[in-house]
Amino acid sequence: MKLDCEALLMLMRAIEELRALSEEGAVIIVEGRRDIEALRRLGVKGKIVASANRSNADIADAIGMVGKEVVILTDWDRRGEALKDDLVVKLSSWGITPNLEIRRRIFSIVGRIVTEVEDLADFIEQL
Repeated sequence: MKLDCEALLMLMRAIEELRALSEEGAVIIVEGRRDIEALRRLGVKGKIVASANRSNADIADAIGMVGKEVVILTDWDRRGEALKDDLVVKLSSWGITPNLEIRRRIFSIVGRIVTEVEDLADFIEQL
């Protein structure tokens, strides 16, 4: 499935904003290693943390101690939603309100086609 020009432009703006936030020091939280690899292929160069094999409390504590801005970019499925919701609660205990807007924008554009972060790079490269 293809995107129309307006949707493609909105998607590329969201990816560019993600890159910029990352370069400015925001920590991006994803679910696993393949999500990290996909974001690297999309040009995201900053700190990306995978939640696999770590508790959300540990992730929130590590980020909370340094007070970084956070972008949550979990998959667009039940597990990703549950993880996002739990991370929001844990990060809020440190006074951190994570950026959920980029996740919402990306998946509002491609959510019927792509539901996992790890598939974003392949999808965009095929456009």
